[in-house]
Amino acid sequence: MTKTLTVMAVLLLVAACANAQTVTFTGINDAVPDKFFDAASSAPDAADPNTLVIGFNTGFDGTIWKDRDFKASRLPFSYPSATDTVSFVIHAPEGSYVATVTYEETLVVGNSRTGRAFAATQLVVNGVATQEKFVDLSGLGATQVPMSITTSLVAAPAEAKVVGGRVVVQVLPLLEVPVVPDVPVVPDVPVVPDVPVVPDVPVVPTVPVPLLFP
Repeated sequence: MTKTLTVMAVLLLVAACANAQTVTFTGINDAVPDKFFDAASSAPDAADPNTLVIGFNTGFDGTIWKDRDFKASRLPFSYPSATDTVSFVIHAPEGSYVATVTYEETLVVGNSRTGRAFAATQLVVNGVATQEKFVDLSGLGATQVPMSITTSLVAAPAEAKVVGGRVVVQVLPLLEVPVVPDVPVVPDVPVVPDVPVVPDVPVVPTVPVPLLFP
């Protein structure tokens, strides 16, 4: 019974710590509506709320006779090139800061003797553009981090398609600033008493000296 209660207490403690370290994602938006990235279906992973799962449009747009998928293809009803940007803001939980951000992307890019396809992705994290998928922010202590992801695909003439995207965030606790102790009050300097006036030295009278030889 004791062992069971101990295990349950540990599990509850782990769950509490996990909840305390949960980030939030706000202002999720994508540049191209109704195709490619889909901001509306982008949401935190149910198994790991510190991971944002990027949504993608699917299906067929009957108004313009084009596929909504994020792909570049020379096949009918497809775009020979495709570019979209998804952006959002990462908020660290209270008492923590955003330490690292990782973008995990899954692409299907064709490559054969007769065809090629090209894909390029760029991140802008906290105002800094990079092609790296891992960004270390641990030296900033930032509690809010704006981020955007731009992906471009080109079919030449093989196909390229984005089939998955995940943003994984790591947070660390903010360091507590030690309390500066109060400076003790400096006591007042005692008043120096006035120096007494020195009285005048009396004049010594002249003593007459008798003459030896009158």
